Amino acid sequence: MIKPTQRDKLPTRQSVQALLGLSATAAMLVACGSSTPFFPQPVIPASKSALVAPDLTVSCPITNSWIESLVTKGKAPAFNGAQFGNVGTYDYILAEASAKVNPNDPCAATIVDLKNSADTSGMVNYKFDVVILTPSDAAKASGSLLYIVNNRTNTSALEGLNDGSGNDLFNNVAPVIPTTATGTVTTGLGAGSAYLMKQGMTVVLSGWQGDRPSSLSGPTAAITSTKTWYAPGMTLPVAKDATGGKITGGVQDEFIADNATSSLLGTYYPRVTSSPASLWIRKTATDAPIEVDPSMWTYTAGSGVAEGGNTTATGFGYVSIDRAKIKADAKYAAALDNGSDNGSIYHFNYTASDPKAMGLGFLGVRDLISFLRYETQDKVGNANPVAGRIKTTLATGISQSGRYLRDFLWMGFNADRQVRMVFDGMLPLVGGSRKTYTNYRWAKPGDYSRQHETHYTPGDQFPFAYSTITDPLSGKTDGLMKKCAELNTCPKVYQYDSPVEFAGARASLVSTDGAGKDLEIPSNVRLFYSAGTSHGPQQLANNAKSQPDYSVDRAGTAVATLPGALNASTALYRALLSSLEGWAKGTGTPLASNWPKVSDGTMAVATTNPQSLTAPDLSALGLGFNGVYNTLSLNDESVIPTVPTSKMYVVHLPTSDTQGNSKAGVKMPDSAVPLATFVGYSLRNPGYVQGDQNGLNTSQLAFALNTGSKNAKDPRMSAQELYTNPAGYLAKWNAAVDALVADKLMLPDDAVLYKNRGLMQSVQPNFAKLGQQ
Repeated sequence: MIKPTQRDKLPTRQSVQALLGLSATAAMLVACGSSTPFFPQPVIPASKSALVAPDLTVSCPITNSWIESLVTKGKAPAFNGAQFGNVGTYDYILAEASAKVNPNDPCAATIVDLKNSADTSGMVNYKFDVVILTPSDAAKASGSLLYIVNNRTNTSALEGLNDGSGNDLFNNVAPVIPTTATGTVTTGLGAGSAYLMKQGMTVVLSGWQGDRPSSLSGPTAAITSTKTWYAPGMTLPVAKDATGGKITGGVQDEFIADNATSSLLGTYYPRVTSSPASLWIRKTATDAPIEVDPSMWTYTAGSGVAEGGNTTATGFGYVSIDRAKIKADAKYAAALDNGSDNGSIYHFNYTASDPKAMGLGFLGVRDLISFLRYETQDKVGNANPVAGRIKTTLATGISQSGRYLRDFLWMGFNADRQVRMVFDGMLPLVGGSRKTYTNYRWAKPGDYSRQHETHYTPGDQFPFAYSTITDPLSGKTDGLMKKCAELNTCPKVYQYDSPVEFAGARASLVSTDGAGKDLEIPSNVRLFYSAGTSHGPQQLANNAKSQPDYSVDRAGTAVATLPGALNASTALYRALLSSLEGWAKGTGTPLASNWPKVSDGTMAVATTNPQSLTAPDLSALGLGFNGVYNTLSLNDESVIPTVPTSKMYVVHLPTSDTQGNSKAGVKMPDSAVPLATFVGYSLRNPGYVQGDQNGLNTSQLAFALNTGSKNAKDPRMSAQELYTNPAGYLAKWNAAVDALVADKLMLPDDAVLYKNRGLMQSVQPNFAKLGQQ
């Protein structure tokens, strides 16, 4: 059982020249009838522990794996048969993929516990759900496949790109923004504006997260008005030890309640019956834990049918915490904030059983996309449902899903079993410098490091950048593109991040060397900083409905004084995907990166003084600054819990203008013509671990409307000083929209909606007073 502790340009290799011709060699061998191409096999070192993969920085693609079958469970017109311009209708295909991998593959050790997952046939067999959207008329397909990495089985990227609603393949309502103050804002539903459908793209989602149960294992499936989505899950075998017995080990799960009522901590794995366990509480991630008396908590085992962390009887199990007793006992005072455990960190330590080879979530996607792109039928004779339609493959994902793509690329999965390119282009969003906690024993793919919550989650160590460099702390030489460069299978990459990722996910490490110096970005990579926005691109219509007038502040929450930033950027997401597609196809040139730099002063190291980031002091107005961000140390992830060292990476944050907004980055109209300060952090209130970051939340603080009514302690210019009157504001807003279109950072169709939004803002009752004082 866990015991309490204090916290707690590419290099040249001789083999590279041989490997660069590998794709052509593989293709020739396949043509000759060989299914396993020959290439130089690296020596795979022993893993530091059974929890982690070998520390391998050279390419080693698994070649003995494939999609055995892809069985369609349902097919019909999507979005209730809606027509999408010249493309016409779309079909959905709901299917289940069965996949195989030989555990004796020379590179099998690169997936943790793969060798321990074979069945009596000697093979590792697993299944996962697949959802495909494709034009009903094959002739209308554009030739592009977009793989959307689902986020905990949700359709975040599909929703964002289409300005629609999540998990909905039935409805079809486009967003509408009126040009009057009293008009009704219509938010997108289902297909929304149907950007992807109007392009004729084939869209694919699939289960990849091994702790999410399958939803398409039944004989049939159909999308209806009451069943608009099937959450794509995955069924993996339980890993066994060398004798076929259970694998057990220590696991730590975390719970934080930011309210007075929550009290259940769901475990991610089954607890070994009657095994020792303990519950800890601490105030912050770096504080020493205090063990909670066993009389103040109880554990209840579950059936293990639902996903990991579920707090119902269908989960693996849950801990019921008597928070009232803990708060009343002076023994735990150091772990509380003003006597409250809101925001306090609870850790449950227990002996778990039955790990799974979660890294198969990468191999399954690799083999699925390779099958859809290159094959005509599966191993049992089922036709590839999109055979002949796919010429170019792209991948995108938001947050967890963006981190997945960075991990996928780093581990070398962009080379398929015949060492062919899997994805031609990748567009990861808001992943910052992080990867995922997936290819580990006792993995939790949904967890990730934040300043306060789950701070020491694995999947957060070097490398961070696409460039191959030597890490100043560990001495390792690596990069996200090192393996794909060796096999000539690197995609074109656009990475998008918001201010949240700089403070919360150390996005500066994507472009710096870990010691504070700018890096040269590889020629096949572009970086985009979406200034003033929140974690995950927001839709313009949704924001217009939530806050029609940005000159009037919204209310905050119990946890944080100020509301989150509403700064729409799904239009930028669409523009970047459109540009990336052209670059990948060879029909367009890439956009230039738009990202902060150390050398030009657009990012710097933060201190407790806002002037360290050239930002105004707005603490008197309720927008405090204390320099807190998600620090990163060199850690040992081969044990649970992770053991940090005192060696720290140098992290930079974007610097600000005199209005408190970012100097650098792509500025969508809400940032280019602002009515408020938008920052990428939110500080916790007293009673909620005051001063720590409030998760992935942001803050928004309106400018004074007129100079005469401005707070004497507000150093920012008023809206009157900036725009004079509503007409002046509208003229600058429209000019900003036109500039984004000219720079190919907004599509012309989106400009229409944005100009409507400018008109709507300009005629709001309070805003109409601009310039009248």
